[in-house]
Amino acid sequence: MASIRKIAAVVGSSGIGKSKLAVELCKALTGQVINADALQVYKGLDIITNKMPMDEREGIKHHLMDFLEPEEEYKIESITSKNELPVVVGGTNYYIQSLLWNNTTIGDQRSSSPEIEDKDLDFPEFDLLETSELYDRLAKVDPVMANKWHPSDRRKILRSLRIFHQTGQPQSEIIKLQKEHYETHGLEPRYQALVFWIYSDPAKLNPRLDARVDQMIDTGLFDEIKDLRNHVVQGKIKMPGIELEKYQRGLWQAIGYKEFDPYFEALEGGKDAAELEMIKSECTERMKAATRRYAKSQIKWIRNKLLPTSLNSKDNQVIVYCLDAGNLDTWDENVKEKAVEIAKAFQMGQPLPEPKSISNVAATMLSLEQQIKDTQTKILTWNKHVCETCKTDQGEPLVLNGDKEWEQHKKSRHHRKYLKHLRVEEMRRAYFASKQAAEAAAQHN
Repeated sequence: MASIRKIAAVVGSSGIGKSKLAVELCKALTGQVINADALQVYKGLDIITNKMPMDEREGIKHHLMDFLEPEEEYKIESITSKNELPVVVGGTNYYIQSLLWNNTTIGDQRSSSPEIEDKDLDFPEFDLLETSELYDRLAKVDPVMANKWHPSDRRKILRSLRIFHQTGQPQSEIIKLQKEHYETHGLEPRYQALVFWIYSDPAKLNPRLDARVDQMIDTGLFDEIKDLRNHVVQGKIKMPGIELEKYQRGLWQAIGYKEFDPYFEALEGGKDAAELEMIKSECTERMKAATRRYAKSQIKWIRNKLLPTSLNSKDNQVIVYCLDAGNLDTWDENVKEKAVEIAKAFQMGQPLPEPKSISNVAATMLSLEQQIKDTQTKILTWNKHVCETCKTDQGEPLVLNGDKEWEQHKKSRHHRKYLKHLRVEEMRRAYFASKQAAEAAAQHN
């Protein structure tokens, strides 16, 4: 096999120390950082996008950062430096995946880029339709994907519809074809890649995330949001899409802007100080909750997308190590030193340790390889379940998405309690029916 370029990547949830490790790797290996965070490409707005402060970058050059105006969007392309080890880092995991592998995301079959960006899938007529109408359209052209998505998940429904109209193929068919291809040929990596996944148990990470939100507020988050709002009002920048989608594109996805919208509306509306403080507190908690959810979704993506892709890579050209960042006091020992040692061996072509051998956390998170390997195509056998027993607030049968949700529902207190209620009601009806029959028989005699 011909030699291919080496590259390192650092992934993990928000607030886990990805940028810090990337800088340490570059210092040790004479490398440069390639930013793979979809929001840190924008000029300014350092707080809301969580950019690493200049002094903490320690002179390491960072590519793809601070180069777009707020209303612009971009596609990541392959970036290389001549004689150094590029270190890709960021929270937008599908950018990293698109950079490391050919054709691993459900993308444009007629484009050289493997990742379809939403801005390439604009069909204005969709903006005028209700979510229920969009779902009905998707059910006609791609019933497999319609079965996968919740009928009210407008963003995912739209993406599947747009992919169908842009490529002429159902998204589910593209997934099936890609699955068949990599099962036969393996996934083709662009690089020989070393991926570090920094992980912490959510119970330990969540308090850090909450503290980071407080720090963002203390260091000027509101000034950035206020400046953005003023630019929108003055017409200097535009928000994309209609009301339902305006926070799902570009910079506007940044956690903080939409969460504090009620506070700034109240502030601009002249609410009194006590009410403002209450709204501010509610918005702060909303931002913390959104940050925790996002961190959880990043871990889910790594487990369900990035790991399966690496396990299916041709010739094992992509290897993933999980680093234990649960204890900040031992971060240097468990994260930095292990990563630098492994990266040096990787760069020099020396033997590498077995990924699951470096810690108990690694052994746990990288276990069940076949289960991980299969998660990427479970969509093809995804099933919705309808519970005829339990009803929604509108009195309709409850719809559960997927086997896991269905099993959880069947074990839920609400479902079991309602089943018990129905059994009791059935017994009561049977008792009274039997009693009435006995009384009727007695009268007849």
